[in-house]
Amino acid sequence: MFTKADLKLVKSLGEKNLRHANKLFVAEGSKSVTDLLASPLKVAKIFALQAWINQQPAAFLKQTEVCQVTAKELEQMSSLKSTRELIGLFHLPEPQFQAKDMKGLILALDTLQDPGNLGTLIRLADWYGIQHILCSNQTVDCFNAKVIQSTMGSIGRVKLHYGDLADFIKELQLPVFAASMEGSPSRNYKFPSNMVLLLGNEGSGISEALRAKVTQTISIEKRGEAESLNVAMAGAILIDRYFGQ
Repeated sequence: MFTKADLKLVKSLGEKNLRHANKLFVAEGSKSVTDLLASPLKVAKIFALQAWINQQPAAFLKQTEVCQVTAKELEQMSSLKSTRELIGLFHLPEPQFQAKDMKGLILALDTLQDPGNLGTLIRLADWYGIQHILCSNQTVDCFNAKVIQSTMGSIGRVKLHYGDLADFIKELQLPVFAASMEGSPSRNYKFPSNMVLLLGNEGSGISEALRAKVTQTISIEKRGEAESLNVAMAGAILIDRYFGQ
């Protein structure tokens, strides 16, 4: 049975500090919830319309806490303008940073603020099979509702580590290629198999504290008149160049 305590909990998880205090985050919509149910993440509880519940296998309903709600109750819980047919609560993963286990291309994000950019980069990582993303403590929380929505389930397959990027990079001992409009053309490089691709803040770029950690700054050659590229778009181009070389 749906209670006021359920509503209070779901609404409270819109706040970063309460998400981490409760070790839970919210996913909305059939696509996001279904993808997360198929991922390694653990579900805590699902709130769903009767029509959705009727379509689920008996074994799933037996092993998962599912609460039937009305469309009005879903709307009260939802953070979206268009309410979906279900909302899922999932346990926050707690990935352990182990430098020795990190191979291939590793993304590092310095103070990214836009949830859509982070969500897109998580989807890109999932598409290309990138397993780890390192985030500065100032980067938007990956369990923000807008980030979760934009990842379309990829959040369950990519490990995100928050902390001091300088410490992460020092421990990895890998070459660091940083995206910068002032960098050398990225087409000129044969990237090493194991490396860090560092993307900076949408407005100010790479922070001063991290510049000393950079092995090489690289750019995407401009041929037209656009002032700049969205950080997620730039990330997509550079990731593809790494895998396409």
